[in-house]
Amino acid sequence: MNILFLSRDYPPNQIGGVGAYIYEMSRLLTKMGHQALVITEAGEHPLEYLDQGVYVFRIKSKKIRFFNPIREKLKGFIERLEYSYAVSQKIKELVSKYRIEIIESCEARAEGFWYYLFQKKPPLVIKLHAPEGIVYKLNHQPQTRDRHLIERLEEWWICCADRVIGLSQAVVSLTQKYYQIKFRDICMVANPIDIEFFKPNHSLYDTKTVLYVGRLEFRKGVHILIRAVPYVLEKFPQVKFVFIGSDCGMKPYLIEKINQLRIRDSIEFVDQIPPYKLLSYYQQCALCVVPSLWENQPYVILEAMACGKPVIASKVGGIPEIIKDKVNGILVPAGSFLELSKAIIKVLDDKELQQDLGNRAREYIEDIYSPLAVAKRNLEVYEKVLNSGVISS
Repeated sequence: MNILFLSRDYPPNQIGGVGAYIYEMSRLLTKMGHQALVITEAGEHPLEYLDQGVYVFRIKSKKIRFFNPIREKLKGFIERLEYSYAVSQKIKELVSKYRIEIIESCEARAEGFWYYLFQKKPPLVIKLHAPEGIVYKLNHQPQTRDRHLIERLEEWWICCADRVIGLSQAVVSLTQKYYQIKFRDICMVANPIDIEFFKPNHSLYDTKTVLYVGRLEFRKGVHILIRAVPYVLEKFPQVKFVFIGSDCGMKPYLIEKINQLRIRDSIEFVDQIPPYKLLSYYQQCALCVVPSLWENQPYVILEAMACGKPVIASKVGGIPEIIKDKVNGILVPAGSFLELSKAIIKVLDDKELQQDLGNRAREYIEDIYSPLAVAKRNLEVYEKVLNSGVISS
């Protein structure tokens, strides 16, 4: 089968879970004998290359003069239309050259808008990761005409799909409610996790490190974790909190808060790093914290659990579909820095609990997120779409 993925977010230009998912899935399908291709964004120059069997096409968006009069007022919307135009031109070329049978994309950005505005084939599969409209609301970003049009574009793109895949039941329900869409024949497929790469290494273990991995943005609850730090330091003054991820505008506020709380010596910020560098941070930490105010099913949880680490996370979105409280991790109420600090202290204070949670986390990932099983499930979706069959939930 020939599968084309659309993902502006893709290593090494990766800022989120969509890029990680496409990277893993495209390689899995290639190893299984299928042909996987990816259209993603270029840096300064367009590129075409073969990466571990996956055909990668890096394209560059070009400004369309027609939009110049309204560009400043509708900057985000126009930027998406222009990038989609470049993507759609490449889709047209690849569909013919490589006989593409299925195209898969996430819901955000409507990357193939111009192509599917005029074409019906090949079938389009959309996997729900985190709709932009919902993320805007969760980050308390004001509604503008620009964002309103971006949401309408996203809604059109979702409705354009021949089949929608849900990463979690939570994101499916939220998307249906937010956009007033009723999906048909929807199925749930987890994200694969490379359990041969993300694995425990007890020789690196450090009892004094608490790890946060994710963008520095409101929705991720990073400010909640900062407020929990002083309470943890009262009990464990030697603990260091490491924050790894790209800044989405919150870092100045966080640094100001850190200085107010006088905890600067206990905080380390690390910019976004590639997986091969991130691995050692997972393996070294005592525990990983995901204090999000909403999440779908973040890769950070899967990666930390695969490394045999206890994860303390908010009881929101799709997280409870992964973490079973006090079984393979710890769940806390979203937004409560006091409950979060209590959970961190509890895990740091009990080495046996750390080991038990970590061991069960690793076992759970091996059972549920096995790459081969997930890839086979994805292929089942593709095959039934091509055969116009019905997918069982």
